[in-house]
Amino acid sequence: MAAASVGATLSRALETHRDPSPESPSKASPSSSSRAAEADASPVSSDGGAEVDVLDLDSPWVAAAEAAMAAAAAVLHLLTGNEADADEIRDNQQRQDDELMALEAIYGDDLAVLENKGGLRYFQIYIHYELHDGVDVCAKISLANRNREPEGCPNDDIEDEFCYTCNFKYLPPLILTCLLPKSYPSKDPPYFTGTTKWMDGPSVSQLCEMLDAAWSDLPGQEVVYQWVEWIRNSSFSHLWFDGKIMLGEDITTNKGDGRAISRSLPLESLIPSMLGYSSKKRHQAFLEEVHMCMICLNQSKGSNFIKLPCQHLFCVKCMETLCKMHVKEGSLFQLVCPDTKCNTSIPHNLLKRLLSVEEFERWDRLALEKALKCMADMVLPKV
Repeated sequence: MAAASVGATLSRALETHRDPSPESPSKASPSSSSRAAEADASPVSSDGGAEVDVLDLDSPWVAAAEAAMAAAAAVLHLLTGNEADADEIRDNQQRQDDELMALEAIYGDDLAVLENKGGLRYFQIYIHYELHDGVDVCAKISLANRNREPEGCPNDDIEDEFCYTCNFKYLPPLILTCLLPKSYPSKDPPYFTGTTKWMDGPSVSQLCEMLDAAWSDLPGQEVVYQWVEWIRNSSFSHLWFDGKIMLGEDITTNKGDGRAISRSLPLESLIPSMLGYSSKKRHQAFLEEVHMCMICLNQSKGSNFIKLPCQHLFCVKCMETLCKMHVKEGSLFQLVCPDTKCNTSIPHNLLKRLLSVEEFERWDRLALEKALKCMADMVLPKV
């Protein structure tokens, strides 16, 4: 019963981050891997709204304060450590300039060059995982440290934990923050922090260890590009368990690697936030992709399309023409999805957007007249 209570709390939180028409997650069952229906299975509805700002979307997942504090502490250590000679420092600075220029060309807006710290180059790279088929994230919710049961509920009926699984098309980014010492790349590696605010501390610490290992294999070479590509393309094999990413029970502090900045939110808040991020990224991808209207057969970006509740796509211009024509002719029964095998009604709020004020008032009046006529034709049973 306690598991069901926690599951219900999580389900209520998920409601606020749902798309208009995805399937509902299944209820979590105690001591089992409760497979939620794929929260990202359905396409995002679009009515030609404004495009999503990528930086605003990623910014909540950046632990800027924590990374800055770690970098400040590193500056003190790096500036007081052993330095290379002047010629080597000049050579390193040139190599750092060349590397940073190449990184900017490759990663574009995903790289943010920050103000130097102690004269050392300081930047962040937003690393987005490419999930062509999505990925399952299983949140293991423990009841051991919770108020385990309501009054009168016997302890024998309580299980210690249960899993709540969701499928994500997009995961929040991993942010790699780098501080380049004067002895890099000739002698020392970059100082870095890895920020993954949705991942458990041990997993982020493991990523940091793998980056250390990559530097050991490439001493004296520019390594940031190799780090980023390894995280993007290969790190999942070290994080998956049985084809899933597992998130353990809530831990208030992480005693692992100080460079690993991991999640601090409880799972009941984290999972809805992740779903909201994935939904917005999916909407952003829809707006940028090119689609074909099945009425006029023209191709255009998703920002010029309307997706009906039945998930059929049509361009705004065709839908506007169709709705205006049927309202003018009074054929309200034909205000349905134009797909020949579908009869889903066009929503009231969409009609209001597509029609002029006068046209919408005419539709409203005709719809009322139709409803009253249907009521008048009804034969009430005799009592």
